Amino acid sequence: MKRIVRAKDTNYVVMDKTFLNDTRLSWKAKGILAYMLSKPDDWTFYLDELIKPSTDGKSSFKSGFNELKKYGYVRMERQKREDGTFKWKAVVCERPYES
Repeated sequence: MKRIVRAKDTNYVVMDKTFLNDTRLSWKAKGILAYMLSKPDDWTFYLDELIKPSTDGKSSFKSGFNELKKYGYVRMERQKREDGTFKWKAVVCERPYES
């Protein structure tokens, strides 16, 4: 087997690799989480926008995203707006949170 050596430039990200070794997750879920973790900490995620940079469709994305919720890498928090209505916020974790 050949060893692959890659050159790094300035466009890279540092992330905890716990999720990459989590055998409960599909490659699809790992890719979604890696993409989300590559964004700045204050990034706002919109599910419809997360689907766009991939060839996977909405149902494929949702199944991977649901895996991340199931195993504690994404937590949905309900937040109250000033007008009394609610919105959902996705909290993305590098390691699964304990509920």
